[in-house]
Amino acid sequence: MKFFQESRCKMDNLAKRRLAENTKRNLRYLRLVFNDFFVLALIFLFGGFMYWYAQSLPKIPNNLWFYKPILAMAFTVGLIPGELVTLIKKADLQFLFVKDSEMTVYLQNLKKYSLVLPYIILTLLIGIAFPFAGIKLGMQFWEYLIIAVLLYLLKAIYLQLEYLSLSFQYHYSKVLFYLIAFLGIYASLLDFAASVALLIALIGFTIYIFSQKLESFDWTKAYEKERIRQNRVFIFYSMFTDVSEKAIVIKRRKYLDFWLNFQKAKNANQFLLQRNLLRNPDYISLLVRMTIFAILLSFMVTDMNMVLILSALVVFLTAYQLLPIKRLYQRHIMYHVMPIKRDNIREVKSVVTWALLLQVIMIVIFWIVIFKISVLLNAAILLIFMLLIANIYLPLKLKKKN
Repeated sequence: MKFFQESRCKMDNLAKRRLAENTKRNLRYLRLVFNDFFVLALIFLFGGFMYWYAQSLPKIPNNLWFYKPILAMAFTVGLIPGELVTLIKKADLQFLFVKDSEMTVYLQNLKKYSLVLPYIILTLLIGIAFPFAGIKLGMQFWEYLIIAVLLYLLKAIYLQLEYLSLSFQYHYSKVLFYLIAFLGIYASLLDFAASVALLIALIGFTIYIFSQKLESFDWTKAYEKERIRQNRVFIFYSMFTDVSEKAIVIKRRKYLDFWLNFQKAKNANQFLLQRNLLRNPDYISLLVRMTIFAILLSFMVTDMNMVLILSALVVFLTAYQLLPIKRLYQRHIMYHVMPIKRDNIREVKSVVTWALLLQVIMIVIFWIVIFKISVLLNAAILLIFMLLIANIYLPLKLKKKN
């Protein structure tokens, strides 16, 4: 008995140690993600959204038929973020394989940790949607409170289903779960009695499902799920900084080949840089993310002059973050074997300029669609700013790095 107690204590300590290491690593990356520029942009974005929300809410009519389905869909989407964190490593498949019976102890604190981020997201969503539900749907506070409790219970049930599915006996369908969740939330929005009945049923089901024990632990499934989950997190971090833990998959994107036809490669350096920009997920995701970010800022901020300043800042930050493409092949042996010149400043400038031009074109197209003809002057200013970056800032920065 003493041996088993010591063994269970060791598994609990192992989980706590891994959780502390994971938290430390996440905080290190989050400090890089939430830098001064990103926090400033988030403040503008959230402030612009809340201002638009406050201004638009009194203008829209009350109790239209599609309000409740849309709100139910929004709540269902809010249930998606957040998966069970197990922190299982590949070596565990060999060295902890005999610890099946003690995985309940190992996962106890990790299950609680897995609820933190989903509950924060749900709380924000519930708070933002409350004025709409109260003013436009006429819901009372206590009616809305029942919906909020339902959402928290649904997320807890989903994570428990994930936990039980780590065994060979239990299986579940994500699509079926979210479909049932949507129908239940929609029914609760339609009728108060349905929300009370669903709450009672969910409480009973929660008690039942949390009483189930995890048996015959499937190590391979657990490791694969954790590997996929961690890779998703690393992909998010890689949008803002270099992540050494993320596995980079280079693949051809045939739908972007047309862009290569606009800029014919004049030498081997330009040929390599063009294709790496379009095929490397770090650079193509950076370009797409910053472009979408500029478009969202344009949509949220109503003052066109402020939109121009923020868009120019996004273009500058994109150029700055694309500069490491110059050193892409520095440590590649075959690059140094090939009979090509090592000075690629001109080619880097050309490739980055075309990427910035594509970004500016997308931003301006969105401006024209939203703000109509009045943006032509600002579009010209943004284009001139981009050309100044390409012809003055980029050469100076590249020569300095050289």
